[in-house]
Amino acid sequence: MLASGKLPPDALPGDLAGQDCVLGLEFSGRDSKGRRVMGLVAARSLATTVLGDPSFLWEVPEKWSLEQASTIPVVYSTAYYALLVRGKMRRGESLLVHAGAGGLGQAAISIALHMGCTVFTTVGSKDKRDFLKKKFPQLTDKNFANSRDTSFEQHILRETNGRGVDLVLNSLAGEMLFATVRCLAKAGRFLEVGKLDLSNNTPLGMSVFLKNTTFHGILLDALMDANCDSPDKLAVVNYMNEGMKSGAVQPLHATVFSDQQVEQAFRFMASGKHIGKVVLKVRDEEPKAKIATPAPRPVSAIPRTYMNPEKSYVLVGGLGGFGLELANWLIFRGATKIVLTSRSGIKTGYQSLCIRRWKENGVQVFISTADSTKPEGAEQLLKESAKLGPIGGIFNLAAVLRDAFLENQTEADFDAVCKPKVTATKNIDLASRKLCPELDYFIAFSSVSCGRGNAGQTNYGLANSAMERICEARQSLGLPGPPSNGVPSVT
Repeated sequence: MLASGKLPPDALPGDLAGQDCVLGLEFSGRDSKGRRVMGLVAARSLATTVLGDPSFLWEVPEKWSLEQASTIPVVYSTAYYALLVRGKMRRGESLLVHAGAGGLGQAAISIALHMGCTVFTTVGSKDKRDFLKKKFPQLTDKNFANSRDTSFEQHILRETNGRGVDLVLNSLAGEMLFATVRCLAKAGRFLEVGKLDLSNNTPLGMSVFLKNTTFHGILLDALMDANCDSPDKLAVVNYMNEGMKSGAVQPLHATVFSDQQVEQAFRFMASGKHIGKVVLKVRDEEPKAKIATPAPRPVSAIPRTYMNPEKSYVLVGGLGGFGLELANWLIFRGATKIVLTSRSGIKTGYQSLCIRRWKENGVQVFISTADSTKPEGAEQLLKESAKLGPIGGIFNLAAVLRDAFLENQTEADFDAVCKPKVTATKNIDLASRKLCPELDYFIAFSSVSCGRGNAGQTNYGLANSAMERICEARQSLGLPGPPSNGVPSVT
């Protein structure tokens, strides 16, 4: 849902929405001691190395392979959390499970049948129905309905003599959500695991509660905070341990893709044709040994820039729209000390909002009004910034536009455009050589128009071209500063 854009990242708990890598909730593999384990994390388990939550970590039984174990954590934890912790399911009750051939569906069916409950389930094809009948011989044709339309409502009411079911584990949306609600018996419990309607704030009529029913939003990720020690989390862990001992928890059917087939895996899952789980296999399991240290596995990786959290980063003109976006990017890359310059200071609500959010996340933000178009102002700016930490990067995003055809340009127009770009860059360049011994980045934001020309922007092109010459001079002296073809270009 996240990878295809059907679910926005801000549907995730905590601060995960702003992070680049959020995919992957479960894994299996070897821990640092070489033991075979499987576990849950809030995000980022789609990796070769995972920082696991010790309280959501289980040792893999000897009879299971790591491939089989990878199918267990999310679906069974979610099923136990929904059915037993929130739904309080009891022996002899009835349950409707949508998409029964999926991983969560199979887990819920297995748990419910082990507890002696009556299970109804919906599937989307005859193959899926046949698979479930083979896996769970207790199920007959009376226990199955179609998940592709709302005909399951009449089937459930007919098979229960109009009473409905005690619990529903729902993952369907839209009209099928409302049809599912109507399948509830008196005092029934509706367990919503699909996030589409929750995220879209889909209205649900209040009349459903006249039957003394309860509606539960099931978000297992809320329990995945490493600092969370709620009774619900402990209950899920205990139920999982009991289920593995009793046989209620069993590996699911899996379609396995290699780590070089990630796109194919996601597309296969999106097609809805899979049964059980879709697994990404990062490496082959070590020979059968209870404890074994995995050999290092090199992988192709894309180089990525990270900022030093101990250093400060100076953004000249940083309160502009471009500057705020760059500051955000730097913070996501690890920067914790940001200096933004603006002669007029904070003027808009958006500027204030950005700064407030950064500060709430522990980022130090300093607004400087120093005028870097003057040598003393440039030195003042760098001295103020150095108080936060050694200066690691200087970015000049300042710009003034005085567009006009050349015959209408004046000396004042050229001066106004060149001051924040040429003069400020020259002053900061000279000041940084004295005051920034640990500088990593010296970036002047130029424009493609300086090399190609743009009607009405002769002065703007000249200013950008002069900035690039300053960067080239720094480069030739071995100082931080990209060559002209490496200067970030904006238009």
